[in-house]
Amino acid sequence: MSGRATLERVTASVEQTWALGAAVGRACHRGDVVLLEGELGAGKTQLVRGMADGMGLDATHVASPTFVLMREYEGDGGALLVHVDAYRLGSADELVEAGFDAELRAAGVTAVEWPSRVAGLFDAADPAVIAIAVEHADTDRRRVTIDAEASRLDAIRLASGDE
Repeated sequence: MSGRATLERVTASVEQTWALGAAVGRACHRGDVVLLEGELGAGKTQLVRGMADGMGLDATHVASPTFVLMREYEGDGGALLVHVDAYRLGSADELVEAGFDAELRAAGVTAVEWPSRVAGLFDAADPAVIAIAVEHADTDRRRVTIDAEASRLDAIRLASGDE
């Protein structure tokens, strides 16, 4: 199977959102970029916490980088998660000026909240890009739509215990 495909899940708790993020984290490889779109409070940072957990990192240290723009989390085994919050940025140039570059991207997995604020920095058609939209389905539930290469979605399904 090749080409891009979409997977949709509804999570009914923080724990389920975290678990889905962990499946994404287990399916990620060095150099991958996860683009996270969604309203404030939709659960983007919870997904990133799950990703950290799935990558074998201490997820309890993951915090929203809204005011510092970028945080790096490194594990004992060399896993690196770069967490970017572009909410306060006006352009991709501002993220580059803050220290994000191709070398940092290649060193680990990058999760970018509010990627539309840094449009042009990441190509949604790039096979290394996983695009995730998080929406409020209702008060307690979130609709999570993942767009990625079909093989990557298969890995996410497998990592989450789906068929």
